[in-house]
This record gives sequence, structure tokens and C-alpha cells, in this order.
Amino acid sequence: MKNKKRSSNEMSKLEKDSEAKRQKQSVESDLICPITHELPFDPVHAEDGSLYERQAIEEYFATTTKSEGKVRSPVKGVMIGTSIFAAPHIKNTIESLISNDMITGDVANKWKERAKEKKYAEDLLKDAENGDKIAMFNLGTRYYTGEKGFKKDRKEAYKWFKKANAAGCVEGTVMEGKCLLEGHGVEKDEVTGMLYLGMAEGQGYDLAAYFIGEYFSREGQGLNKKMLARKMLEKVLNGNYTHKHLNAAAIGIEKAKAMLDHLQSSD
Repeated sequence: MKNKKRSSNEMSKLEKDSEAKRQKQSVESDLICPITHELPFDPVHAEDGSLYERQAIEEYFATTTKSEGKVRSPVKGVMIGTSIFAAPHIKNTIESLISNDMITGDVANKWKERAKEKKYAEDLLKDAENGDKIAMFNLGTRYYTGEKGFKKDRKEAYKWFKKANAAGCVEGTVMEGKCLLEGHGVEKDEVTGMLYLGMAEGQGYDLAAYFIGEYFSREGQGLNKKMLARKMLEKVLNGNYTHKHLNAAAIGIEKAKAMLDHLQSSD
């Protein structure tokens, strides 16, 4: 009898655990964005009643063919307007469920990582606005690349690079020069851009030399400018600079080497 009772209790516990797991999976699936397949960090409802990550549904609306101002719902297939409605209560619910281990695993970990990125972004912006020149440069970099919770915005990036440069951050000088040279987020001004890069290169910044070499190695620049490009890239590869940011900028020495090899082979 005791064995039968124990077996019955064990079965009951297994059934309860199984039901709890099903409920947990159901709650999680109801909150997943159907576009990103992740928990939304900035949740919104669309006119189809479905829950989405704001950026994901906005990009869907922007890139989907419209008919009389309406698009086809990515979930239900019906035609809907493009209005969206913030759902802060859903974000609070997700945060609570994760904090209480009601949602775990990869989706929870990704959401936590985004929360950390958000906190980092808020702190970085605060420091930059308070006059921290390194924070200004880092903020510009985040906007330039669109990483760590930032949406790519070259105009905003240029604004912060310019502020960093004015505050005396030479890394800001490099990137303001790069933006001006290429017209990234600002009207192209090759003369001023090259001036800034030359100033930074003279202060020992290899990234400035790389940008100069990259620019003058392009087709149509002429022999003298290509010779300058070779000189800059050779100095980068020989490690002649005090401030070495090339790898940190996700460019890498290998790209500089490939560029120099191409210049030498075309002689």
C-alpha cells in the first residue's frame, strides 16, 4: 500500500510539474515578438492586436508595400493601419516574470543583456552631457556603428565626435575628420576632414593614418597621393604610432595589409 501511495504521489508531482511547465511556456510564447522571436524590450501593440518589438514592427511597416496606407499584418494576414500603441505594462510584466524565474533560458538572458545595454546607454549619455570628453567620443562611436543598444545615426554620431574634438579628445578629432572626409552625418568637407586627420596622425594615432591611407588608395587619386597612402599604411603596419586603435575600431591590421598589398601590386 505504501509503495502504491508513494507512486501515486510521485505521479501527482510529475503532473503538476508538467502543467506548470506548460503554463510557463504558454506565458512566454504569448509575449514573444513574432518578428524577432525574442521578448520585446520596447513592446507595442499594432492594430492587429499582436505584440511586437517597436523597432521591428516599425521597420516592417517602413519596408512593406502599402495599399491605401495599410499593410498586411505579419501575424494575421489582414490589412491593418500602421499605428502602434506603447505597452509599458507588458514590459513591467516581462521584467517581473524574469526576476521571479518564471521566464528563463536564452530569451530571458537576451532581455537581461538589453537591459544592461539600456543602462549603459543612459549612463553614457549622462556623462557626455556633463562634459566627459571620452564619453562624448564613445557615444559618437555607438551612434556611428549602431551597437550596444544604439540605433545607427550618423548625424548624431557626428554631433558627438565634434563635441569630443572641441573638448580636446584626439579620438574625436580622428572621427570628426573621418565624417567630414566621407560626408557621414555632415556635408562632405574633404579639406577640413583631411586637416583633422593629419593633426591626429601627427600626434601618433594610427587610426588617422589608416583613414588617410584608405582615402588616398582609391582609384583616381593619382600617383603622388597613392605614394602617400603607401607611406601611411607602411607606418601603421610597422607599429610606428603611439596610439594604436586600429583593432579596437574593428578595422584590423589585416585590412591595412591587404590595402597596402593592392597598392604595391598595382605599381
